[in-house]
Amino acid sequence: MLGLPSWAEIARQEAFVSALEPDDPQSVGAYRLLSRLGAGGMGRVYLGRSPGGRLVAVKVVHAELVRRPEFRDRFRREVEAARKVSGAFTAPVVDADPDAPLPWLVTSYIAGPSLEQAVAERGPFEAAAVLALAAGLAEALVSIHAAHLVHRDLKPSNVLLADDGPRVIDFGIVRSVEADSITGTGLVAGSPGFMSPEQVNGDTITPASDVFCLGAVLAFAATGANPFGDGPTPALLYRVVHNTPDIDVVTDPDLRALIADCLGKDPAARPTPHQILARVAALGSENTMALRHLGPWQAGDAAQSPTRAGAPGALPQQATMVAPHFHDQATRVGAAPEPADAGTEPAGRGAGGERGRSRRAFLLLGAGTVAAAGVGAGFWLNRSAAAGDRATPSSSPSPSSSPSAAPQPARPVGHWPLDETSGTVARDAAGGHDGTAAGVTWVSRGGGAVFDGRGSQIATEGPVLETGKGRSFTVAAWVRLSATPEDWATAVSQDAEDASAFYLQYAVDQNRWAFSRPGLRAAGRSEPALNAWTHLAGVCDGREGTLRLYVDGVQEAEAEDTNPKSGTGPFIIGRASYGGRAVDFFPGAVRDVRVFDRALTAARIKKLVG
Repeated sequence: MLGLPSWAEIARQEAFVSALEPDDPQSVGAYRLLSRLGAGGMGRVYLGRSPGGRLVAVKVVHAELVRRPEFRDRFRREVEAARKVSGAFTAPVVDADPDAPLPWLVTSYIAGPSLEQAVAERGPFEAAAVLALAAGLAEALVSIHAAHLVHRDLKPSNVLLADDGPRVIDFGIVRSVEADSITGTGLVAGSPGFMSPEQVNGDTITPASDVFCLGAVLAFAATGANPFGDGPTPALLYRVVHNTPDIDVVTDPDLRALIADCLGKDPAARPTPHQILARVAALGSENTMALRHLGPWQAGDAAQSPTRAGAPGALPQQATMVAPHFHDQATRVGAAPEPADAGTEPAGRGAGGERGRSRRAFLLLGAGTVAAAGVGAGFWLNRSAAAGDRATPSSSPSPSSSPSAAPQPARPVGHWPLDETSGTVARDAAGGHDGTAAGVTWVSRGGGAVFDGRGSQIATEGPVLETGKGRSFTVAAWVRLSATPEDWATAVSQDAEDASAFYLQYAVDQNRWAFSRPGLRAAGRSEPALNAWTHLAGVCDGREGTLRLYVDGVQEAEAEDTNPKSGTGPFIIGRASYGGRAVDFFPGAVRDVRVFDRALTAARIKKLVG
């Protein structure tokens, strides 16, 4: 169990989470809420304090879900399942009230990054660290299976690296071994690439299914990639069922054999969690949680993260429901990068650095993460220098495994927090491109700038980005629509001679968010929600000639950039230009606008979200 941190450590952690917003409760049950940790499909998660002073994670369900007749039963099952599991390597439930007007769940607060985040930041782990991870996760599965439960969604984002070992979280789709399937026709519970063949085929799910998922997680930790590759979801699921996993890059023979055995197609042939623990001990790693395998976690972009006070945070990505035959991209993290040019961020450390591998597809709505990672706290498992060599272009020196060798964060060339309370100047905290605000209303407590949708705008004196042929850049902002636009609505753009060089906008004809050039667009899939903060990021990759749209940190669209336009006019927040005149005014609020003179990777985009 994680001990209570010092008051200084609490203050440091709380500085990197989002302040409570006016519509947030001040308390839930007996728990005082301190700040937001994030939000997802099931609800909002807050950092809270118990009556005795302990830090906890408090999940409060979205009001619209409560109106569904089946919801409370499903939430109650989640609470019951999580309460049954009490191992040292899970996040224990502290309290819950499924029958409250807005059901809530409280768990211990786990300070540490997810495995997914650690690998994206620092690359693959050394063999000894992966064996330590294997032992901790196997022990977690022993606790889960002892309660006659199967987790069914063990994946890197559901593993937190705390200072005393890994923790398995998110029991949203965990089910009793004896229970009937919860899936509907054509739907599968789990995450592509981290699912067992029996999950894919809709066969009987046993504890051996979790062992297969464990093998995929260990392969990811050791290689930085999914052992079944990436690509469209149907192709990925086919390889899970029929193909041999690609783990040849794992050089340690004992670790490679353990992963291969866990990934066996026959459930009966896979080792049990007890057998995994025995194998790790036999390799001389019985003290698997010794700190010699561990080192301090340092989040490279902490200072630039929008999870400071006044900006919304986010949880590790949650599961979403996908229709049969839906084609999507699966994550592949940390593969060897292409040589970087001056306009593109090196992709070796981040997820989705190559075209087409920036989106993780999930199946079936999950219940959300109830223990969130504390930025700048916790520990991570060291990776080896050899792993660093695989993740670094040959022309670059190999990084040390020391925390001081962490990759430097991408710095914005422009950053408008929009946290002013009055006046006509929108400060640029990064590049000195202060903007002039016209018709803008400022919201207190970091609520951003409010635009009336008719004439409000913020404009710099001149251009901030070079947007022409071969140029790479990224634009990102938190946006909130106050009304459904009757026409196009652009949050961020930069003027050109007769039209904007790009548009991060609402596309009225599709009722979708989009990242656009004149005459072409990458339009997302999710419908914008009113009065809800959404993080939008548009990436222009000049080397690949593509536009990519990210919504809340997840890539939703990609389009070929056939019209790279040089924008020599002012950088605009709140409207666009077309035909030489101002158009597409934004109705709602915008805050935390950031622009980069490079194409950020998927991992960096996720860090902007939180």
